[in-house]
Amino acid sequence: MERIRPLPYLMPLVDGESTGSFVTRLAARHGQSVSHLLATVGEGRSAADVDPGESELYLNAAARQRLALLARRPLAQLTRALTSLRDEHLLPDGSGAPAYKWPWRPLSGFLVHGCALCAARHGVLDPVWLIRPDPWHICVRHGRFHDNSREDRISYIDLSPGPHVIQAERRRLRLVGAGPVGRLLVADAFGVLAHEAVRLPRLGSSRTTPLRLLPIAVRVASRMARLERHRLEHRLQPDEHQHWRDQAARDLGWHLGAALAAWSRQHPPLRRRQADPAQRWQQLPGAPHRDVPEMASVDKLTCVPWEVLARNGPRPYG
Repeated sequence: MERIRPLPYLMPLVDGESTGSFVTRLAARHGQSVSHLLATVGEGRSAADVDPGESELYLNAAARQRLALLARRPLAQLTRALTSLRDEHLLPDGSGAPAYKWPWRPLSGFLVHGCALCAARHGVLDPVWLIRPDPWHICVRHGRFHDNSREDRISYIDLSPGPHVIQAERRRLRLVGAGPVGRLLVADAFGVLAHEAVRLPRLGSSRTTPLRLLPIAVRVASRMARLERHRLEHRLQPDEHQHWRDQAARDLGWHLGAALAAWSRQHPPLRRRQADPAQRWQQLPGAPHRDVPEMASVDKLTCVPWEVLARNGPRPYG
């Protein structure tokens, strides 16, 4: 394989952009086909008309390094922006030769329209696709809801008539920014709202369902956080579960009593004290949760074992 010659034009980076979207922009800016550019990056197979809105591009470590050289970007900078270039998403090294794969569907996550106004702030006028754990994304800066819809006429929903949704998204971002436990609690909250006794639509039933559920889910997750912090720090009192559940059901409404009871049974007091319990909330989840993959959707993260899983297919939440 030939020696890498950096391309002349430095392409702006967009946080969360898919690798396929970035490479498509990079090739177009330099008057190349995507397949021609990829031939420089590594060995692999890719149709000439791959749609970056349909599938994601994956590289191994050697090909990732070649892409960084080609794009004239430090590797750390490129991996911060392009989620699928991070270590957990890399292809196996195999023989060690640079290699890529562009499957028909993303191996994990969803491709979601990027906010055109955010892209324009970085000087990007071409369409941008983000790779997200769930099939939607809310831009709090510009008040726009984006998803993986292929409806070209309406690529986003304006949230200015619903500022409460943007406020809820800011609260969600604060929760997930606190560490993996916050992200799990948001997933569990969506799981609680999927309980048949709650009588709310489930994620996936319509394009706008996340907008209706998000404010409620964040309120539920915030209540869960108070109890979960005590549990992970081994400060949970014997009757605290029952008191918390009754109070939360009264305050939140939505027939949540049975759903919250099912969730709290999955989160009993931890038996073994960790070496540094004060750090548990920030760093690691406790049982029943285990890993928190970056691209796992809410229905893959939640521990809530609803019967609707068997009746309505494997993905009732997303």
